[in-house]
Amino acid sequence: MDRIQINGFMKKGKIIKNASIIDPEACEQFLGSIVIQDDCIKEIVRESCIPDAVDGFEIYDARGHVLMPGIIDVHAHTDGCYFCGEKELAQGVTTVAVGNCGISPACASSIKEFYLLQEEKGFNINQTSFTGHSFTLREKAGAVNCYRSATQSQIDAMKDFARKDLLDGACGISFGIQYAPGTTTDEFMQVARVAAEAGKPVAVHTRLNFPNDWQSLKETLDVAKNTGADVIVSHLSYMFADGQMDRCLDMIADYQAKGFRIWADSGMYTAFNTMAGSTCYDQDQIDANHWDYSQFVAANGIFCGQHLDKEKFEYMRKNEPDCCIICFTGVEDDIYKALTFPNVMVSSDSGRALPGQGHPQDAAVFARFFRIMVHEKKLLPLTEAVRRCTYIPAKVLQLHDRGRIRTGAKADLLVFNPETIKENADFPGCGNPDLPPDGIDFVFVNGMCAVKDGKRVPECNGGKIIRI
Repeated sequence: MDRIQINGFMKKGKIIKNASIIDPEACEQFLGSIVIQDDCIKEIVRESCIPDAVDGFEIYDARGHVLMPGIIDVHAHTDGCYFCGEKELAQGVTTVAVGNCGISPACASSIKEFYLLQEEKGFNINQTSFTGHSFTLREKAGAVNCYRSATQSQIDAMKDFARKDLLDGACGISFGIQYAPGTTTDEFMQVARVAAEAGKPVAVHTRLNFPNDWQSLKETLDVAKNTGADVIVSHLSYMFADGQMDRCLDMIADYQAKGFRIWADSGMYTAFNTMAGSTCYDQDQIDANHWDYSQFVAANGIFCGQHLDKEKFEYMRKNEPDCCIICFTGVEDDIYKALTFPNVMVSSDSGRALPGQGHPQDAAVFARFFRIMVHEKKLLPLTEAVRRCTYIPAKVLQLHDRGRIRTGAKADLLVFNPETIKENADFPGCGNPDLPPDGIDFVFVNGMCAVKDGKRVPECNGGKIIRI
């Protein structure tokens, strides 16, 4: 076979051979090879015998390891941070949805500007972005006090800004209602209806005023009922993994059974990470959740890696409000309940952090997911695990040519060893939160090999902006 004669085409490209291919759309696994030309999958060859050298083609031997679509991280705060993108890429993430929790990317004044800026700079992975309500749209409309209700004229302005962002390719509207407790249910519904009219989803960090606040979850689920929008309940492991997961999932199942399009995502940690100055760390929240200061660890700032006391906590609240605090709380088994519930997606909630700082989720979530959920606890078959971080988020975000193994799909691909994959990142103060995982062989972004034999290919930045 010279210059490759598969189905008669002759052109340079790449071939990944000897792979155990997982097609998450068809929920099947088979031996074969994939031919890449330009940025797309040209052909899928089952049980093929590809020689070690083919004229004009780069050959990548998967050695019987798993080949799957590149991971789509449905909930992150990478927001154009190149270093954060590197940590995602090292796990096999090829596409990330940013602008979550009501916070649009801070590096730009609009989604259009963010997209243009990223296209000018170039990026390591693909990005699409929500337009964020609870910080960005509210502030642009003049509702700058998060504890106060917006006026109708301010809500109308939010809706106008949101429509513009959606027209410019935002993938949906995100809400962080807990961060803007002054948001009324009426404001929530009015802005969410804009996404519904555009045929795009809303992603919601729920209000969650206090433990067992089921009205907050009902409020979020009612968005689907009242507006017709697809609703993504964000990071279940951080909102309901304190012994409340069973009831949370029962409520979601009840709405789904009635025909409402409810989705959810979850990470692999219960210790959450958020800004020191946010409403999450208001005194009434600390009291209601019975948190002790010793449960708090600074993710960055001058106390990075240290457990906090009242004095250090108050210093960060006053002087470093944009630095993050990790709160160690939650019940680990609730993570597994969430991620075995039908169609719950895997997410990182990764954020912008300097080297040596931040939460290990940024560099570890997906390897941890495959290690624990598939290899060790065997809670999910491998094909279903792959589906939850590829095909399902692609479907929810309307990424029609990604998250799939099929001819013509974008060649965002991951090859890994399911027997050896494991995370290495750890919390600040305990280890390095940036360490890449073991078990990753190759990562392709739009047909470009960005990780080869577990090592980053220098200056290979194949990421694109995805306008929806």
